Amino acid sequence: MNKDDSNEVVHLSRRKGQLAEFHHGESMSEELRDQLLVHVYLKFVRQTYEAFYEQLEPGFLEFANDCDVPPDKYEPILENLFWWRLLYEQALEPSFTHFHQFITHNNEYFQEYPVLKSWFLNWHEAVPAYYFVGNQIGKNGFVAVEIETEKTVEIFLPLPAHQPPKQGSIVTGILLPFCDNLYFPIVPFYEFDIRTREDIALHLRHYLEELSYESDRYQVFVRIFSSLLKVEGISLTNRK
Repeated sequence: MNKDDSNEVVHLSRRKGQLAEFHHGESMSEELRDQLLVHVYLKFVRQTYEAFYEQLEPGFLEFANDCDVPPDKYEPILENLFWWRLLYEQALEPSFTHFHQFITHNNEYFQEYPVLKSWFLNWHEAVPAYYFVGNQIGKNGFVAVEIETEKTVEIFLPLPAHQPPKQGSIVTGILLPFCDNLYFPIVPFYEFDIRTREDIALHLRHYLEELSYESDRYQVFVRIFSSLLKVEGISLTNRK
């Protein structure tokens, strides 16, 4: 096989959907990385906010108020609750059309980049979780340990404006897989005040054990999140 024949095989195989499955541990070309982040991830995030955020925001604000969260910490709470709600709806009702419509409306694009369609379907499996933040990797990455499973993950932040959480802090967020075994959060993590780390860790372990029999991980998340926000507030008040 000569060089031109080899290039043609690669070109054709990329366009066959059944041959272009996303694999978390494999590398991607720079072109595919950029396409994934700009033309799938960011495009879907923008369209989703435009379609749903305004109607859902009042409920998330009520949640934050009920947990006595200071207004300067609203944004990461509201953003994570927003994606929690949409992913939960998708889990409860697989026919929920928003995810399917994105694929349908971008069918021609996904025919050209079928591996990105395969990647996009991973959104259906994303569930919020809690992480202990370890060492930083470069300017926009860090190692973390998922507290419930004790699984170590390497995380990068896809946008320069997103700042890595403090080493040693406890955060919560929703991760998506990337290439080379990396993950990235849909939106910035909610970072519990590092001064409350011991209280948060103690209560989090208790809640995870207490609710371990529950099969609905989305409901478990929001119940624990509500409780931990209150623990954080009480812990900070006691330090004054």
